[in-house]
Amino acid sequence: MGAFVHSLLARPFYQYNGTVVAEYDLHLLPFNRVKGQEWPQLPGLLACTPPKRCARGRENDYAIIYLTLAGSTPFTSGEYNQVISQLAERFYQQPGSLTAAVRTTVDILNQFLVERNMKASGTGQYQAGRLIFAVLRGSQFVIAQSGPTHAFHLKAGEVVQIHDDQMSGRGLGFGQMTPLHFTQVALHPGDQLILCSQLPSGWQPALQADKGPIGMEATRRKLLAASEDDLNAVLIQAVAGKGQLNVLQAMKPAVEMPVAQPVSRPGSGPIPPQSRPASRFARLVAGREEPAGEAAAQSGMPPGSPPSAAVQPSQTMPPAQRPPGGGRFVAPRSTSDLPEIERQARAPRLRLQRRGIFRGLARSLHGLRTFGERLSEGLGRFLPRLLPGAEGNGQALRVFMTIVAIAVPLVVVVLAGTVYVRIGKQSQYEQNYQLAVQSAVGAIGQSDMAVVRHAWESCLFYLDRADGYQLTTESQSLRREAQAALDGLDGIIRLDFRQVVGALSDTVQVSRMVATEDALFLLNSTRGNVMHALMTNQGFEVDPYFKCEPGTYNGIQVGTLIDLAALPAINLRNADVLAMDANGTLLYCTVGSEPAAVPLVPPELGWRGVSGFTLDIDGRNLYLLDPPGNAVWVYTGNLGEFTDLPMIFFGEYVPHDMGSVIDLAANGDDLYLLFQDGHVTVCTLSRLDVARTRCSDPATFIDERPGHQPGLVITDAIFSQMTFASPPDPSLYLLEPLTQAVYRFNPHTDSLTLQAQFRATVDQVRTQFRSPAVAMAISPNRAIFLCVGNKIYYAGAVP
Repeated sequence: MGAFVHSLLARPFYQYNGTVVAEYDLHLLPFNRVKGQEWPQLPGLLACTPPKRCARGRENDYAIIYLTLAGSTPFTSGEYNQVISQLAERFYQQPGSLTAAVRTTVDILNQFLVERNMKASGTGQYQAGRLIFAVLRGSQFVIAQSGPTHAFHLKAGEVVQIHDDQMSGRGLGFGQMTPLHFTQVALHPGDQLILCSQLPSGWQPALQADKGPIGMEATRRKLLAASEDDLNAVLIQAVAGKGQLNVLQAMKPAVEMPVAQPVSRPGSGPIPPQSRPASRFARLVAGREEPAGEAAAQSGMPPGSPPSAAVQPSQTMPPAQRPPGGGRFVAPRSTSDLPEIERQARAPRLRLQRRGIFRGLARSLHGLRTFGERLSEGLGRFLPRLLPGAEGNGQALRVFMTIVAIAVPLVVVVLAGTVYVRIGKQSQYEQNYQLAVQSAVGAIGQSDMAVVRHAWESCLFYLDRADGYQLTTESQSLRREAQAALDGLDGIIRLDFRQVVGALSDTVQVSRMVATEDALFLLNSTRGNVMHALMTNQGFEVDPYFKCEPGTYNGIQVGTLIDLAALPAINLRNADVLAMDANGTLLYCTVGSEPAAVPLVPPELGWRGVSGFTLDIDGRNLYLLDPPGNAVWVYTGNLGEFTDLPMIFFGEYVPHDMGSVIDLAANGDDLYLLFQDGHVTVCTLSRLDVARTRCSDPATFIDERPGHQPGLVITDAIFSQMTFASPPDPSLYLLEPLTQAVYRFNPHTDSLTLQAQFRATVDQVRTQFRSPAVAMAISPNRAIFLCVGNKIYYAGAVP
């Protein structure tokens, strides 16, 4: 558990003016081999940086779109470029969270393909798509997969395969629900990623054989030699930088070729060439173009906004259609199909106002220039009379006149510039502020919560622009009102966090935390030790004398600690915290005393790989996570002692993809497993007959917020940690790192009901919470601790 979380969120973000900026450059090397012929470019691959004008939340998202289309007609490189350019433009027009923007964008393409396939039913013509939509934000790389695609993360000494047939489905164009599988990984310098729509034979064993980092060219040669199949893939390498995306070529460009051969279905003849238009994508969007202003209004952008700077397609895709309910996958919330908010006519008044301003400004400039000319002429006549001997000193007079000739225009320019800036900024502020007010008015009296959300998001958009020219109490008051309305829609409760532990050393990377009533314990993944912070009158102070680290204790060797848990107040060793190393050795740590080491009794066949553990909320049972062995082992305890042989938790049924479990929590015999893509599985142990242990795999998230539906994941979150609060109200808390949010759920054996999410105030997020949250802890009195960057923050008891 601790090791997985550290690998997921170990590296901080770089910041600029309070926003997260990219920490790496990415080099992309495509593989495109067809019938033994290698081609330098890969149709369907697009890397794009954020345009200057994009929707809120997209400013720091660097997108990589990798699309493979297959069907009964071929696609040329140009047609591929049209499709992916449309996707990129739609993505940067979607406001809100990253996952919601990706879901909405991909859903547009899926619904589009579904409609085409339904209309062509019985003709033998069809289209299907496999998609990997990846986004770099800071040092985090979020991967969304649709279809049986594969991804590999190559890092120092480890290769992680990212693939889930059940969650990513068959691909796009098969049904109304859009299957997407989200994964989030942390990048480090030199890391490599491999994306492929179909895994070539020989690649998986070749990649798994890597024992250490190798160069990009060496990886390319190895993969080319490992398989003789046709290749369609992308190799990516991360290097230190600020968001440059470079698509490399391994050979000189060749002529364009069809990249997908026609596929004939049984009983269907070949498709006549004359029945197909020259452009495949032109056929897909024929008759479906929408005006630019309408598209901008639907996406939350102001009318008249230019297309994204990343792409300039000549046609646009149709607005997303909301799929019907039902099924296991949930349609994402979309604002792209909302009507434009009515605004009062303002152009004539603004034009007259501006015309009057600039006429006055022109008259002022003309008057100043005339005054300067007359002043120079007058001084030229007057000074020779005023200054004795000036008639004979023509050189001095010419110098003086030259200075006057230069100084007067400079004064005129400075005065004119000052007047223009003041008047121009005031005019721009007034214009955007009035648009924000009109958007807010559009939310009043609306019964459709999607329209209300769109109105308040538009209000914030215009306030951001207005504040760029001038800050006023009116705009700040309206901003608070708009933010409070959106928080209400999203179930967000804002808490006042304050820093309680001074900035930790750069050598400390906190991966886990546990809190007691008067103390806080931090797992430092850099050294593999536990730190103790004691509550004082000035907050929490790190105890330099606390010892809980690797070493030899009572003759037992303890390695790097990977996880920790708070012990019940009453335990046989009077210890404060319990930690564990990767060999299953427990370390009981007590403030002011030497630690005690106790190795757990391994099962008969041993463990395959211990990654973490947890105690249930009463501290009676210890659950040990062994992902490589597809197992969780249960140790029954007695006052904090776990000396018996373990029992296997799972019987005949084992949850799918146990290798991607990143955290676990337990409440009695109910075990909750958190997976890398954000879904949760709930299993209930049968102690009398393990074979009768039952699981909800995955459990359903009950999300009653407007615009949301029950589903396998929370659409606007990818969780990284979870923990139970202490009785009598054992709520389950999950951490969303990118938004620094703590979600609270009411747990059941088959579902999790969302109750609220807790976040810092908007001002704190902008000025202090500039890095992802890497760890959380919930104290017995429901206080929340967050580790953001290398600082620890505290908020009092949550409501």
